[in-house]
Amino acid sequence: MTRWIAMMAGLVLATCAWSETTVRYDWLTQGERSGELVVTRHDDGARSAHFEFNDRGRGPSVDTRFEVGEDGLVRRFESSGKAYMGAPVNERFEYAEGTASWTSTLEAGRDAGPLDAFYLANDSTPEYSAALARALLAAPDRQLPLWPAGTATIEKLADEAVEHDGESTTTSLYAISGLGFDPQYLWLDEDKELFALAFGWMGLAPEGWGDVLPALEARQQLARKAHLEGRAERLTHELPVAFCLRNFRVLDVDAGRLRDGSTVRVDNGVISGVGDDSAVDCAGLTSIDGGGRSLIPGLWDMHVHIDAGDGALHLAAGVTSVRDLANTHDQLMDTIDQFEQGTAIGPRVHRAGFIDATGPFAAPTGNLAGTLDEALGFIEEIHQQGYPHIKIYSSIDPDWVAPMAEAIHERGMRLSGHIPSGMTAEEAVRSGFDEIQHINMVFLNFLAGPDDDTRTPVRFTLVAEQGGSLDLDSEEVQDFIDLLARRGTVVDPTVTIFHSMFRHRSGEVDPSYAMVADHFPPNVRRSMLGGQMDISDDNAERYAESAQALLNMIRRLHEAGVPLVAGTDALAGFTLHRELELYAQAGIPNADVLRLATIESAKLVGDGARIGRIAPGYLADLVALDGNPLEDISAVRETAMTLKGNRIYQPAAIHRALGIDPFTESIDAPVASTRAD
Repeated sequence: MTRWIAMMAGLVLATCAWSETTVRYDWLTQGERSGELVVTRHDDGARSAHFEFNDRGRGPSVDTRFEVGEDGLVRRFESSGKAYMGAPVNERFEYAEGTASWTSTLEAGRDAGPLDAFYLANDSTPEYSAALARALLAAPDRQLPLWPAGTATIEKLADEAVEHDGESTTTSLYAISGLGFDPQYLWLDEDKELFALAFGWMGLAPEGWGDVLPALEARQQLARKAHLEGRAERLTHELPVAFCLRNFRVLDVDAGRLRDGSTVRVDNGVISGVGDDSAVDCAGLTSIDGGGRSLIPGLWDMHVHIDAGDGALHLAAGVTSVRDLANTHDQLMDTIDQFEQGTAIGPRVHRAGFIDATGPFAAPTGNLAGTLDEALGFIEEIHQQGYPHIKIYSSIDPDWVAPMAEAIHERGMRLSGHIPSGMTAEEAVRSGFDEIQHINMVFLNFLAGPDDDTRTPVRFTLVAEQGGSLDLDSEEVQDFIDLLARRGTVVDPTVTIFHSMFRHRSGEVDPSYAMVADHFPPNVRRSMLGGQMDISDDNAERYAESAQALLNMIRRLHEAGVPLVAGTDALAGFTLHRELELYAQAGIPNADVLRLATIESAKLVGDGARIGRIAPGYLADLVALDGNPLEDISAVRETAMTLKGNRIYQPAAIHRALGIDPFTESIDAPVASTRAD
């Protein structure tokens, strides 16, 4: 969502000085103003905009100015400022003398020919996306090629009348396709000017009009659900009550080996038999021939913030179960219902409740407590809602942790989270933490001092600057690792996001996705050129050493017996593959990597007797791979089939529907068995 916010940070409106007009918008987080968009329409036809917001110390601050012709196509564009994580923004585009030319901190290019395309900026303001919408609405067939690459289309979905303080207006919902995996939505007014953006707990509305966002969000969700339901109808295939998977190499996750020539029988979505072909009765049943492919249990992503639109990416990647670690209750339950009913493609979801404290760096979603008593009240409410687990966040008062842990454990629930600012990880563990989210929090145990506010991006920059110099063999580090091992404290590294932060220089494809980026739609790939941190020749080597130190720490944790889970907190599906690759690069054996991403994750959430193995009595959440993941962990990318109970998905078909070039072709649709009784 962060990348979409950055991209949508570019829609267009107007301003005034003498005959100019200025329009102001509020950026809202959970209904509270946290930023602004100021748009000016100049009397020479140009438009300028300033956009900024604060998201826990992060957020863009971008100034743009652009000119368009009567056809809505951009003649000139410029932007400056900083991106969401602080990387510099400096971008220019011009069409002159029959040539389009562009340059930025990320890329440069030229294209000679007619002005028949719209320049899609890397970093802009929500006003610029409104400019794109207007150009698309004026274009033949409502479609335009884009510079540097791709094609965009627009569709009007709905009209909605809204009212504020006795003033009413009608706004229209539009969906722009071609910028990402899914359509991207915006609301325009009757003059086709930007009216609003709705992102769930964040959004943009005219100054003072924030109270209309919930209604717009609700209407937008109806349109989005219709889109997702149509996709699910096309790409989900129901299998018979009983069927067989034949000629697979089945992974025994406990033994860490593949068993050749295996057959798996499934009845009512549950595995009823596993063995060689002669040992499993498949007479008369529909059969799926694996052609000698590897068959593994469905993968788990143990750190997501699930959205219904993410589900297809998860299933195409072989991720059949996820753990949600912060969401609004109503949105989460609605998403789970869509997945279970089959109106959206998605994995099984295990829930964790969420609590943070109020304040300037509070989380943008979930329950925000002003006092310990409020926090304890939220614990009881979350317990009553049936959650088995609560995650807490960086603004929680360290003095609250022990009583919160006691209340959580009394109710049979688990406690995990960020280490609250002003507290060490060791203190959090001794106060009752069962699990630590993010490997940087382990490093901050040794690097953060009393004056370091880890509610802010300091929790990233401090580790980037100093992580590589931490002596991982020191007595202090070893004592902490021993504490985690003795207590069985789980670590959820999400190391891929830190590798992206610490190794990704602007202008290069994010190294966490470089191996897959060429498969993505052009503008998704292009979005991966923008680095998050300001990496230069002066700090690149130091940051890379810190990125390696994270992997070295993960290996030491595993070798010491500290439980690890594979989570991402990033792009669905593809990031989990990279997370597993990084664990293998750290020195964890592939069999152990697969075990922690399957049965060990299931055990942690209390489902180890039902999910995570290919054995009788286990749910048929299964993934077919073209390669051998015990020999090369990257084989997890070569997903040829995903099963979730009696629903079968063809990853190649899902990828094509999302504009992704498949990584391998899917297994053919099942055919009736010809085996004799």
